[in-house]
Amino acid sequence: MKALSILLAEDEILIRAEMKEALEEAGHIICAECDNGKKAIEQAKQMQPELAILDIMMPELDGLETAQMMHELNIPVIMVTANSQAKLIQRAEKVHVYGYIIKPVSEQNLLAAVQIAYARWAEMDCTSNELQKIQTDLCAQKTISKARSLIQDRLGISAQEAHRRLLQAATKRQITLSALAGKILQQMTCKNK
Repeated sequence: MKALSILLAEDEILIRAEMKEALEEAGHIICAECDNGKKAIEQAKQMQPELAILDIMMPELDGLETAQMMHELNIPVIMVTANSQAKLIQRAEKVHVYGYIIKPVSEQNLLAAVQIAYARWAEMDCTSNELQKIQTDLCAQKTISKARSLIQDRLGISAQEAHRRLLQAATKRQITLSALAGKILQQMTCKNK
């Protein structure tokens, strides 16, 4: 596994020191560490870690609220807690936690959780990026199709000829086909007002 930059937020100093030592010995970099959720968010915004390990029970902002904010920053989170209560686990599911470790934390469990959590997050991030690209491409295709239909109807030509003309015009202007189609639709909308 590649070395990760990790933010470590744990209010118990000894536990934090033990986790830090285990992670650094495994080759990871602790880019930030703190003892409360509010500081963890500030440090995450500044340091952009690849992973955050958070205690659930911390002052100022608890670990689950912090995890929700980390999710919004696209930072995967592993929760560490002395509690295995069903309510906490259910809350952790809702804030997109990628791992959940019960104290006392063993080095083996910690390193396994880090590896699996980061792999699951990377997989989800890749899928999310692919979905976003597909949505963007679909939107572009719809715009091109609408512009092609408009040209076809206005000039009384075939869809193939309308598409050929769009391609020629986009090439001549050195812009993408979808950008030209968008401009055409925008012009036609303005003329129809």
